[in-house]
Amino acid sequence: MRIMRNLFGSSPFGMLVEHTRKVHDCVLLMKPLAEALLAEDWDRIKELHHKMSRTEHEADLIKGQIRDQISHVFLMSVGKYELMQFLAVQDDVADSAEDFSVVLMLRKTKVPEELRGDFLALVDQVIKVSEDLLGLAEELSQLSESAFTGEEAKRVLDSIDNVVEEEWKADKLQRVFAKHYYDLEDQLDPTTLFFYDKYCKTLSSVANNAERTAKFLRLIIGKR
Repeated sequence: MRIMRNLFGSSPFGMLVEHTRKVHDCVLLMKPLAEALLAEDWDRIKELHHKMSRTEHEADLIKGQIRDQISHVFLMSVGKYELMQFLAVQDDVADSAEDFSVVLMLRKTKVPEELRGDFLALVDQVIKVSEDLLGLAEELSQLSESAFTGEEAKRVLDSIDNVVEEEWKADKLQRVFAKHYYDLEDQLDPTTLFFYDKYCKTLSSVANNAERTAKFLRLIIGKR
């Protein structure tokens, strides 16, 4: 019996979903952070930054547990290296969300009224990409039971396409926001423009890494 437990072990896919949820918790914190920025509530930003750091650390702890679990299982429906890579890419989503909180901590940068709608629209769309990735991850257990093949795999592939489309929408909103603040270039100092660019970069990284995670799952399915 011990030999069989060592061969099959417990499935890591349940904890992978738990990791995705914790990563999404990091992403969700970007909305109150953005709202605190617009309210110029610098103390609230500091408080949320600490909460983001704790949440990202919790995601790291889950990641470590999954890696340990995977290393002790010999037979799985997907290769260990592939699963480790999927986990690493997904963890980048949380790292990027934390980067956003760090940028907001660095400087008390004000956002004029005319830019706020575009900024919040971008933040909301990035969160939507992460939300769709979470929905995708929650299908992993069933997908693993079907050995990443069959009708379940086809359904997941459709969900992956949806994540890709939502990331594309985030890219469009990023360009809208960037064009808007560069249209105001004469009214803004260079440092402020630099920080707006940093907002765009970190927000885009969250969406891009969520898309990369989904696409990595597509590669795993494609190899079956």
